Amino acid sequence: MINDEQFMVSGWEDDVQGVDETYDPKDKEQQMLHACEKGNMEEVKALLETNPELINVTDKDKYTPLHRACYNNNIEVVKFLVQKGANISAKTEMLWQPLHSCCQWNHKECAAVLIQNGADVNATTEGNQTPLHIAASHAASYETVQLLLLHPYIDPSIKNNRGETAADIARRSSRYYNIFDIADPLLDTKNLRCLK
Repeated sequence: MINDEQFMVSGWEDDVQGVDETYDPKDKEQQMLHACEKGNMEEVKALLETNPELINVTDKDKYTPLHRACYNNNIEVVKFLVQKGANISAKTEMLWQPLHSCCQWNHKECAAVLIQNGADVNATTEGNQTPLHIAASHAASYETVQLLLLHPYIDPSIKNNRGETAADIARRSSRYYNIFDIADPLLDTKNLRCLK
């Protein structure tokens, strides 16, 4: 029997304010997470200027400032954090990386920044969900699906713990599932190029 918790959206606690209920504005770690989540670039810069170790701080679910910025489509903060050396492969308790966060909400510009800087397009979560699985589950994520499918090392054959590929999920969840059929011959060509 498959554990359905593996297929949850994520473990991020999105309360009314989007941050942990115990938010303490005097706590530098919480300030950093909150500033990245809210897109407050000046505060992010000031915090990192005096406390560079805050770049990869985590909340109780192991979300980093980069995860928080990606979730909220704060593209300038994402670019800044990546430039400053944020860990683009950081994993939450449910093994979500920042790219998964982008794909959940169709933040293709943030996803593109991460991919250009080496994010693993085939990274898997606890439920063996890739960023492509997550993007394919939302009709609004068409552009993000396109971005992922165009990556030379994308592997659309990866199956999640339910035995589904991203195309299987798209057929069930999105009116744009045909993008996988269109991309299939191109993927074969790309894979042949990669093997040469």
